[in-house]
Amino acid sequence: MGRLVRIEVENFKSYKGQQTIGPFHQFTSVIGPNGSGKSNLMDAISFVLGVHSSHLRSQNLKDMIYRSEALRREGEESSSMSTRTPRKASVTAVYEKQPGREVRFMRSINQHGQSEYRIDNRVVQYAQYNNALEKENILVKAKNFLVFQGDVESVASQNPKDLTRLIEQISGSWEHKADYEQLKQQMEEAIENSAYTFHRKRGIATEIKQYEEQKTEAENFEKLVAERRELIVQYLLWKLFHIEQKDKALNQESTTKNATKDEAQYEALALENQFKKAREDKALIHREKIKCELNIRKISRELDDQLPTSISYQEKILQLDKKIRQTEQNIERVKRDGQQQEEVVASLERDRQTLDFAEQTFEASIPSSSLSGPSLTTTQLADYESRKQEVSIRAVEEQHQLQQFQRQFKTEKQRLDDKRSKMEKLKESESQAMDDLRQANEEKSMLTIEAENIQERLTVRQTELNQLENERTTVHQREVFLNEKLQETLNKLMEASVTQQESDKDTRFNESVAVLKQIYPNVHGKLSDLCRPTQRKYDTAVATVLGRNMDAIVVENEQTAADCIQYMREQHIGTATFLPLHSLSLPPVDDRYRHFVKGARLAIDVLKYDKQYESVVQYACGNTLVCDSLAIAKHICFELNESVRAVALDGSVIHQSGLMTGGASSAQTTKKWHEYELEELMRNRDKYLAELNAISKNKRMGSAEDTARSDVSSLSSQLSAVTDELTTLTRRIEGLESTIQDIRNKIQESIAPLQEAQTALNQLESTIKRIQEQISQVEDQVFEDFCAQLNVNNIREYEAMQFGVSDEVAERRAQFATQRSRLETQLAFEREQLKELVDRLGKLETSLTNDAAAKAKIRVDLNGMGGKTQLLEQKLSSYQLELAKQIQLEESKQVDIADLGRALEAKGRDVEAILREYRAVESERNKVHAERVAIFRKCKLEGIQLPLLRGSMDDIIIEETRNQGGDDTGSVSDASSMTELSVDYSQPSAATDMDVDAPTSQMSIQSTDWEVEVNYAQLGRAQRSDDSPEMDKKFQDEIKQRGVEIDQMAPNMKAIDRLEGVTERLKVAEEEFANARAAAKLAKEKFNEVKNKRYAKFHAAYSHISEKIDTVYKDLTKSATFPLGGTAYLAEEDSDEPYLEGLKYHAMPPMKRFRDMEQLSGGEKSVAALALLFAIHSYKPSPFFVLDEVDAALDNTNVSTVANYLREHASPEFQFIVISLKHTLYERAQSLVGIYRDQDINSSKTMTLLLDQYQN
Repeated sequence: MGRLVRIEVENFKSYKGQQTIGPFHQFTSVIGPNGSGKSNLMDAISFVLGVHSSHLRSQNLKDMIYRSEALRREGEESSSMSTRTPRKASVTAVYEKQPGREVRFMRSINQHGQSEYRIDNRVVQYAQYNNALEKENILVKAKNFLVFQGDVESVASQNPKDLTRLIEQISGSWEHKADYEQLKQQMEEAIENSAYTFHRKRGIATEIKQYEEQKTEAENFEKLVAERRELIVQYLLWKLFHIEQKDKALNQESTTKNATKDEAQYEALALENQFKKAREDKALIHREKIKCELNIRKISRELDDQLPTSISYQEKILQLDKKIRQTEQNIERVKRDGQQQEEVVASLERDRQTLDFAEQTFEASIPSSSLSGPSLTTTQLADYESRKQEVSIRAVEEQHQLQQFQRQFKTEKQRLDDKRSKMEKLKESESQAMDDLRQANEEKSMLTIEAENIQERLTVRQTELNQLENERTTVHQREVFLNEKLQETLNKLMEASVTQQESDKDTRFNESVAVLKQIYPNVHGKLSDLCRPTQRKYDTAVATVLGRNMDAIVVENEQTAADCIQYMREQHIGTATFLPLHSLSLPPVDDRYRHFVKGARLAIDVLKYDKQYESVVQYACGNTLVCDSLAIAKHICFELNESVRAVALDGSVIHQSGLMTGGASSAQTTKKWHEYELEELMRNRDKYLAELNAISKNKRMGSAEDTARSDVSSLSSQLSAVTDELTTLTRRIEGLESTIQDIRNKIQESIAPLQEAQTALNQLESTIKRIQEQISQVEDQVFEDFCAQLNVNNIREYEAMQFGVSDEVAERRAQFATQRSRLETQLAFEREQLKELVDRLGKLETSLTNDAAAKAKIRVDLNGMGGKTQLLEQKLSSYQLELAKQIQLEESKQVDIADLGRALEAKGRDVEAILREYRAVESERNKVHAERVAIFRKCKLEGIQLPLLRGSMDDIIIEETRNQGGDDTGSVSDASSMTELSVDYSQPSAATDMDVDAPTSQMSIQSTDWEVEVNYAQLGRAQRSDDSPEMDKKFQDEIKQRGVEIDQMAPNMKAIDRLEGVTERLKVAEEEFANARAAAKLAKEKFNEVKNKRYAKFHAAYSHISEKIDTVYKDLTKSATFPLGGTAYLAEEDSDEPYLEGLKYHAMPPMKRFRDMEQLSGGEKSVAALALLFAIHSYKPSPFFVLDEVDAALDNTNVSTVANYLREHASPEFQFIVISLKHTLYERAQSLVGIYRDQDINSSKTMTLLLDQYQN
């Protein structure tokens, strides 16, 4: 094998310009710092060997062209950039095939991302380029020549499917995958087609056998059909014979019924005329009654209009009476206050007179103040002065005591005056308080009397108001009661009207059902008559469950239903739903619902019915549940999520869809109303209306009640005000009494101190008099001769005459002046108060006179209104008597009308009964005609030949005379649906072989005289005399038996004709099966051929790798401690076709137990992955193996082991190029390629070093 010598790059990624990287030896390590361009060397090798750009860390090939970082600066002109950017890059791998013979593989790209491939500078296509590499065992698709950075980790973590895909790529079995899958699909389709043609051939053979059996069955079928047709002819002859006999009897009965009907209608018409005349008379009486009511209403309004004015006058009189009473009371109080005030003024005047007298008395007691005493000479004055000094000397001690006691006397006298003044003030306060208390008590007495009067008037007025309110409440309750009774009566009358209509409708429907049961023996009746609830409490729920099927008519079969619809259409009876017993599609009953939830049971289980009606009841009820309450129904439908219809006892429904509909609002029971009940209801209605009118006329108490309520409110307010005033006055009286008591207590407390002060003052006065007497004695001794000279008794007399009154007299005069001023001021105030009272009394007397005059005037006006009111009341009484008379006449006439109405109604019922009988006979005749026509037309349409004495079957007309009414008359519930099918006259009814095919109107039935006469010779005597249902049933049973046998046979009448065609189809099918089997065999052979090729290639690679993996793993894991190394092996999940499933890779490091790959450490996984990669590479080894940092996840020990392995296995035939950053690995290499970044030119550069020369 060859080897990679060197790599030449030009402007590739980080390598600027032309650079040569190498040479590469048997074991070369590529080293360099991060970002220097080591991985770009890996990309260069991958690029030149044709690896896709997605594996080269670039999205586009043009991104691999060298671009300097200096050209990417901001703001640089685009033109300069374009001049500096290389437009082309290339990588050349120089490969030495044999010593001395080199081959240059070159791949270049331009700026548009287009690649060009060259071998020895010769341009070649990629396929040729790839073939040249594959010849050297360099497989680009399998990438068996390189391991990218991170591939070791991905190999270690890949799943079994990925490992299978990797070995398929290495082995080349991947190339057969598309053919394998295509041929496998073709083989499966061929086998399936072969099986299909085989089953088709076998089916045709079976079909031939069936047609042979059907041929025999068809012959038997034709024989039974002929027998059945003969029975039908015999049956139709029997029916026609008895129909003609019945028609003769019905014709005679119809004539008799018609005459009876005409007579009854004539009598009813006469009663109706009498009834109309009575109603006209009543209308005239009612008109007169209305006139009386209008006149009464008019007079009542006039009386009502006068009532407010009268009440207003009475209210004014009451207010004036109240005001006059109040004024009179005020006058009395003012007069009383005036008398008291006059007494106060008189008392003050008396006090002033007393003061004048006291003052005069005092002045009279003072000695004359004439200063005409003896005049002294100078010598006498000197002697007087010297004598005074002598007195002072001789009585110095007494004078000093006198001055001292006089000062003390003055002080005590001032204190005594103060206490006397305080005592007088207290007495004055007591007197004033007593006056206030007396006045307050008088006011309290007056207010008490006024409160009692107001309370009395309030009680009377409140009693009147209560009476008026009770009367109004009683009238209102009576009015409410009458309105309720009137509404109840009107509702009953309306219900009676509706019930009468419904009753008439139900009666007609029930009569129709009865007629149908008479005409058609197979009509059983209404479903509601055939089943009943087991308990009354289920009535509402069962009615809700049955719904519209309540009135559905149960019949034996669809034929009977069609006949009934035809009859109802012809008679214009109405619509109905029919339930055929033998053709209903019954829903299965789910038995688990019978005891599903307590309080719930199947609706079919709460009904009583005969066993023969079980199918129709089951049809109407289904699996509907009847629940004791709505809560149980909700629990079943919403909590248990059961898709079932649930009905509560009150009629509430929860449908299967989850929707809810409400229950019954009231009892929907039907009530039958009799004539006397209706008359009683109408009499009650008129009575209630008359009483309500009377109540509305007599509603005049409103104004009086409002006035009474207003008076009560006013009196209550007055009483409240007076009560509050009494309360305030009572509190004032209590306060005055307390004040008086306090004043009296203070007076009592002041008496003792006053007496003590008076006693002390008296003592001082005595002492002063004693001392003055002592001094006077001294003066008398000293001035004795002097007084003799002057001819005076003593010196003191001289001094009084000579020097005037004393200070005591002046002081006493000042007291008299002060007291006089006080009395004058108080007297002026009291006289002013007296004047104000006199003025107020005058005003009150004037107001009293005015109010009395106004009261007299109002009373005159009130008396004038009484005459007019009396006249209106007389007219009102007259009209009321007339109204009573008209009401009595109207009631009498109403009784006559009721009697005539009952008679008319009874006669109407008689006429209706006769008409029903007549219509029943006519209906029966029409039915007979319809049956005859239906039989003839059936024979004509179905080709049944009846034996005739006259005419032929060609004379029978089969065209239908259609009724243009278009009204629906009925519906039949068929065997598959409950949908109500409306039947139109123009549509044929669903029928079996014995059905009536064409509906015919009454006109067409009666006009079908076809001039044919049937020959009944074939009928025996027994058949002519027996028209019982048993004979009919016998015919029907025989025909039905033949029909059942025919239905059970179901022959294929075309079996003979189809037998030959099926035989030819069998030959074609056999030929197609032979061809399909040959095609399947050929497809299987082609598939097995491709399968064997794929398996052979895959198995060869798998066997080699499986054998090699353990050896490689042992070499990578053995050491001095564990010389045997670990164990690794591969396991197939599918041994027959292993490439369809995964391959499991297991590795057990030395001295460790078995565990899954995911549970190994990172380094153990990497070593195991390297062992697998080396083992895979050894299957179809390329001449060189490029590894990019495969030692990244290994520790130093494992790196050393890997390095030893690479060193040992490197040879001229097997070259290793390893990119590594760990010295433990690259120092074992033969040579080094160093890559560094040249910052000056911003490019990666390389250098090489041969390490072998330094081994020693």
